[in-house]
Amino acid sequence: MQAGEKPVAFLSGKEMATLSTIQDAFVLISDEIIVDYGPMRAINDCDLENSELLMEIDCKGRLVFPSFCDPDSHLLYPFGNIHDFSKRNSEREHFEVGFTDSFVRLHEMSVEELYAQALEHLKEVVKKGTGAIEIKSGYGLEAEDEIKLLQVIRKLKSTTPLVIRSTFLGSHSYHENIRRSPAKYVDHILDLLPSIAQEELTDNLDLYYDQKFLSRSEMKRLLLAGLREGLNVKIHSDELGLNHLNESNLNVCLDILNPNGQISREKIDRMSEAALFPVIMPGASFFHNLSTSSAREMIDAGLPLAIATDFDPGSMPSCDMKFMQSLACIKYGLKPEEAINASTLNAAYLMGIGEGYGSITKGKAANLFVTKKIPSYQYFPYAFSSDLIEMVILDGAVL
Repeated sequence: MQAGEKPVAFLSGKEMATLSTIQDAFVLISDEIIVDYGPMRAINDCDLENSELLMEIDCKGRLVFPSFCDPDSHLLYPFGNIHDFSKRNSEREHFEVGFTDSFVRLHEMSVEELYAQALEHLKEVVKKGTGAIEIKSGYGLEAEDEIKLLQVIRKLKSTTPLVIRSTFLGSHSYHENIRRSPAKYVDHILDLLPSIAQEELTDNLDLYYDQKFLSRSEMKRLLLAGLREGLNVKIHSDELGLNHLNESNLNVCLDILNPNGQISREKIDRMSEAALFPVIMPGASFFHNLSTSSAREMIDAGLPLAIATDFDPGSMPSCDMKFMQSLACIKYGLKPEEAINASTLNAAYLMGIGEGYGSITKGKAANLFVTKKIPSYQYFPYAFSSDLIEMVILDGAVL
C-alpha cells in the first residue's frame, strides 16, 4: 500500500482517493529502513549483499500496509476509576463524578505507576497496527500534574519502539479549587510554557475549545504564547481538530470551532483559505452518538484530512485505527482509499514525521503491518469488527 517512487508530503481533495499499490510485490528492509520494493519479478535486480543473513517473510495472499499514525490521543489517564457505564445515559452527573475520582487518582500516582500503565496500553496500540502516536497531557488539572504527565511521555519516547509526539493540553478542564478563578490558572500555564518548551517536554500545544472552561480571549492568549515558544499549535472541539495554526488564522480557527455552530460550507471555505488542516475523530461522535462533521464536504472542497482515535476515557475508549477507518467510511462517507491515506500519509505529515513515516517509500522507516489473507484493501475497513492484522514490524523488527 502507498508505494511510490515520487513521495508526496500529503494528499488533498480528489488526490486522497488515489492509492498506489503493487501486486505480487516485495519489500526489502535493512537497518530499520525500507531500502527497496517493487514487483517480485524485479527482486533479482536488487543488491542483496549478505544475502545469507536475510530473513524472508512469506506474505502470499496478504497485504502489507504502512503502520497507522494516530495524531490525537489522550492515552495517559488513570483507568482504574472509570465511571459505571451502565449509568452513562441515565445519570450524566455520575459520569462527571467518575472523572473527578480519576483526576484525584492521577494526582496520587507516581511517574513510575503512570508509565507502567501507559506501557500496557501501548502494547494494544502496537497490536492494532499503530506505529506512531501523539500522546497528550490534560488530565492532570493542576499544573504540577501536567508536568508529571509530560515527563511520563518523555520516558515513553525513549523506551518504546513507537514514534511518540508529546502534546501539552493545559486547558482540558480545571481543578475544582480554581474553577472560580480560571484567569489565574491561565496565568500559571503561561508561566510554565517557557520552561516546558526549553526542556523539550512537549512538541505541541493543543487547546480544547470549551467555553465552560476558557473564554475566547483566554484561548487566544494561550495559543499566541505557544507560537512564541516555537511549539506546533493546534486546537480541537468535540470530534474535529484544526492544525497549522499561526497568528493570522487564529480568529478563523476559533470562529470555525465555535461549539454552538455547525461546520457549514462557508466555514469549510474559510478553512481552505486559512490553510488549516482538519483532523476528524470518528470514534468520538460514535461513542457519544453525535452528528458527524462534514468530512466528506471538506475533501470535496479540496482540503486535506487526517483521522485520529481521540483515545481517552470520556470520548473514545479505543485505540483501534482500523475501526476509525471503518467509521470514516460508514458514517462520514469516505472512500476506503481516502480513509487509508488519512490514517497513514496525511496523519504522519500532521504529526511532523512525514519524511520518515506514513508510506512504503525508499528511505523511510520500516514501520509496517501484514494482514491476514484478505481479498483486497477495501476489505480492511469493510470488516470493521474482524482482527485482520497478523504481523507488526516496527523499526524493521518483527514484534
